[in-house]
Amino acid sequence: MVKKLKEMFTEHLKSTGETYLEHMFWAIVYSLSLILAGVACGIHSVFPFLFTKTASSIAEWILDTKERRRNDHDK
Repeated sequence: MVKKLKEMFTEHLKSTGETYLEHMFWAIVYSLSLILAGVACGIHSVFPFLFTKTASSIAEWILDTKERRRNDHDK
């Protein structure tokens, strides 16, 4: 059972080629970025002239960053 739990815990990390701390760092960065995008969207819903491109810019940054990290891992 412990072995299975360890496999479940490390399988995803192996597929990303990241250490636990690297993976945790990026997960936190993306999490905070998505929270920021959500807040910007909420403000934009009330004041449509504010944050007109913030959420989409954050989403694009996340996708670009993930793609670069994936390409670095595949090298």
